[in-house]
Amino acid sequence: MKKIILMVIGGLVLASCNNPTATEATDQQSVAVDSNGTVFNIDKNASMVTWEGYKTGGSHNGTVNITEGTFTAKMGVISAGSFVIDLTSIKNSDITDTANKAVLIRHLNDTDFFNTKKWPTAKFEITNVSALTNDTAGNTNMISGNLTIKGITKNISFPAKVMTEGDNLETKGTVTIDRLQWDIKYNSKTVASPAMVAKLKDKFIKDEIKIGFDIKARK
Repeated sequence: MKKIILMVIGGLVLASCNNPTATEATDQQSVAVDSNGTVFNIDKNASMVTWEGYKTGGSHNGTVNITEGTFTAKMGVISAGSFVIDLTSIKNSDITDTANKAVLIRHLNDTDFFNTKKWPTAKFEITNVSALTNDTAGNTNMISGNLTIKGITKNISFPAKVMTEGDNLETKGTVTIDRLQWDIKYNSKTVASPAMVAKLKDKFIKDEIKIGFDIKARK
């Protein structure tokens, strides 16, 4: 049976001082539909979302599970697809102290951040995939899609490297978003009151979150 393996590598990040600039997020767009392509089910056990985020003088990173999803492809080229992210499964990878790790995870699940009791999942739906030429980083495609977090949907685009070998297709890419556009405002200097600025001083968390995907799908 023919198999296509789709890998999209990236992360959701809270991390260092050298954080990248957030990509522009726009209003949601029409989701891509391809009724003639071949559908591939995502292997949730072999797939994940990674995250990393930024604060002054330090950083944190980890993983989040994907629960379900499908991709459609024609001759090894992605034409449509979507997947669901289980935000309640968020894990930290860099903190070694068990108690401190648990505190961070509880905080990320709380109303300050993802509010997973109300919004337990996030979703990414492809709206367009176009070819890139002469990209200095070796990326071959621009992937655009609707990202929904906390019930808020915005369209984002990011360059990706697509590689094919036989029946296998692999894609690697990352994107950085501005968390404020998804109502994640905790300790953001951008929206803080003068009193909060005076109180927190250099303890603010930066607005940028790097997002990426590591997904494998099979026929």
